[in-house]
Amino acid sequence: MEVVIIEDEDLAAVSLENLLLKSDFEIKIKARLESVEESLAWFKNNTCDLIFSDIHLGDGESLEIFDALNIKIPIIFTTAFDQYAIESFRFFTVDYLLKPYNKEKLTLAIQKFLDTKPPMESTEINTVSEGLPQDLIKEGLVYKERFLVSRGKQLISVNSREVTCFMAQDKYLFLYTNTGDSYLYDDTILNLTDKLSKKHFFKINRKFIVRHDAIKSIVMYSKNRIKIELHETALNEALILVSSKNNSEFKKWLNN
Repeated sequence: MEVVIIEDEDLAAVSLENLLLKSDFEIKIKARLESVEESLAWFKNNTCDLIFSDIHLGDGESLEIFDALNIKIPIIFTTAFDQYAIESFRFFTVDYLLKPYNKEKLTLAIQKFLDTKPPMESTEINTVSEGLPQDLIKEGLVYKERFLVSRGKQLISVNSREVTCFMAQDKYLFLYTNTGDSYLYDDTILNLTDKLSKKHFFKINRKFIVRHDAIKSIVMYSKNRIKIELHETALNEALILVSSKNNSEFKKWLNN
């Protein structure tokens, strides 16, 4: 596993390098980058398997790097600041470790990366993907697996398998889980749609995205409308209808 460390503090960088090299994983530190400018130049011509990145750098924030280059490499953030946690999950964020972290937390973060890593490397996928639909290729590579939400000061990472649905209300987006919990999620329903697995999630109308496994029952509500009831959710009393224009695609989705 080739990793890159983005860190401008020498002590923090050396500590992370030691933890990585003494870990149980086969890790090669490909580069250590100390600034936004240096990172932008490096990633234009190089890549790696995993990035460990602080957020505050001497000439800016590392988030500028990932925004500018649209980097598709998984990232484990290592920082002393918790206020960027939600914003960081706009990228391919595996975990968000607050300094000081220990070997155990670092190991869990790396294992999380390995557990969610596609079974084939991207080069292998490119080799075998000729002739496959582009949305199918994309399906195995970029959809979100985790969603960072908060409750008070507590940060919670919700796995996509735990999600029942997303509901847009006014300017807010809410995430509902299969345990009956609901959280405010920092995104919009339009932006989120393209980040979700089309195999598991479907946008049934302008307000709702539902997960296939969360659907308890489906009935015809009227001639052109379909009503959905979901498993364990705070929305059990809500009327959730598939929009008439989405009926056909929804039925195809259920049949795939």
